[in-house]
Amino acid sequence: MITRFSVAMTTSVAQRLTGHLRRADGQEDCTFILWRPSTGSSRTTALIVDLVLPEAGDRIVHGTVDFTSEYFLRAADIAAEHGCGLGFIHAHPRGRRWQRLNDIDYAAEASFAAQTITLTGLPLVGMTFAGADARYGARVWQRHAPRTYVPTEAENVRVVGDRFTVTFNDTLIPSPEATDRQVRTISAWGQDTQNDLARLHVGVVGTGSVGMPIVEALARTGLQHLSFFDFDTVEYLNLDRLLHATGRDVRLHRAKVDIAARAARRSATGANIRVATHELSVAEPDGFAAADCDLLFSCVDRPWPRAVLNLLAYAHLIPVVDGGISVDARDQRLKGAEWRAHVAAPGRACMECLGQYDPAHVPVERDGLLDDPAYIRGLSADHPLRRKENVFIFSTSAAAAQLNQFLTMVTAPSGVADTGAHLYHLTTGTIDQRLEGCQAACPYDGTLRALGDDAPVTVTGRHPAAERARTARALAVRRWPLRIWRAVDDLLVRILDRP
Repeated sequence: MITRFSVAMTTSVAQRLTGHLRRADGQEDCTFILWRPSTGSSRTTALIVDLVLPEAGDRIVHGTVDFTSEYFLRAADIAAEHGCGLGFIHAHPRGRRWQRLNDIDYAAEASFAAQTITLTGLPLVGMTFAGADARYGARVWQRHAPRTYVPTEAENVRVVGDRFTVTFNDTLIPSPEATDRQVRTISAWGQDTQNDLARLHVGVVGTGSVGMPIVEALARTGLQHLSFFDFDTVEYLNLDRLLHATGRDVRLHRAKVDIAARAARRSATGANIRVATHELSVAEPDGFAAADCDLLFSCVDRPWPRAVLNLLAYAHLIPVVDGGISVDARDQRLKGAEWRAHVAAPGRACMECLGQYDPAHVPVERDGLLDDPAYIRGLSADHPLRRKENVFIFSTSAAAAQLNQFLTMVTAPSGVADTGAHLYHLTTGTIDQRLEGCQAACPYDGTLRALGDDAPVTVTGRHPAAERARTARALAVRRWPLRIWRAVDDLLVRILDRP
């Protein structure tokens, strides 16, 4: 039984839907659609992959719209042939934002919900299209009793591509309560944009030197649902770059995600922030499943998690805001530095095509060699897998560049949502810009696009480094003096953070 549900589609699919459903004569129209499931640990998303447009005689438009049984059976056959689920969408020509079913629409969808799951093996996805602003409503029909199917409402519908737009179900995810701590923020883009921003479920993968300033910015901007992923423990060598971390956190063996959660709650300007922490790698099965967010920030510096996030961006339609830092420091003298920022999403260049990771290095990391000192010593001094130079100033610059990409994609200032991938050069003060998408043969924005659970690749597995970090932290915390100190520290934090 699906308890939490959402829908996602690419910009190209959304454009085809708008072109068909928004009629010049202002009447309703409809079409069947094909979808594939993307199953996370807490939410199932229907990925809309194609349309089965009506042919002559398939539907009758008379103010409202009806369709023939022949059209339904043809669409169901196509869905079964492609291993997809079947959906149905109809237009409310003058509607805006989330559209619900009236009694006639409810009865129409309910009438073929049972046949759909029998013919395709997947439940019927029903959708409504608001013609006035090209927004959506959605639901999935599930069996609650013999011959009784009831719709489970989606929490949102997302359109992913050059721009990222989300239609929220105001009943399930209501607009947040305005606070006097957000006056200047809202003055920049208005209450409607703030409502959409604040309701996004955003994940930050890697809460280190780049991830922590991003956490700070998201909390202060008023986002209310954040998830953090990192298996590492705070160490003394992190303190020159890790915002909000202290020597006390090192001595108490705090996980980095715990520091991020504490910081987010302290800095939140929203009234009801929810923070989930995952002491996991996104390359572990549980971490991968938990990454079923609306959008992800990639703040990692290893090839394996980047490959995992690349798959999530294209196969599961979860856009990933990625970036990275490269410092040229030879003989302990700074020669230069560069940082990247870009969005991995359908229609944009993926991380592999941008050269953010070498796919040949992914199996090397999966085999544990990147955590083997002997293997690392055997690499050349300037090998990208060996370079670790960084300072906090560069981290904040990279974080700001990623946040700008995020904000541009979501708010589209002056109608511009995609400014391409950016590469910033410290020594020249210039920016390289790449506007073209993936290479022609790239599978991510090709054969893997919107496959969801049907993607024919396994990117997750055991992550020994993550397991060792969690085990070492658990063993340290078991020692009774440390356990008492942490309990006292937790109590002080709760007292000091009380509003």
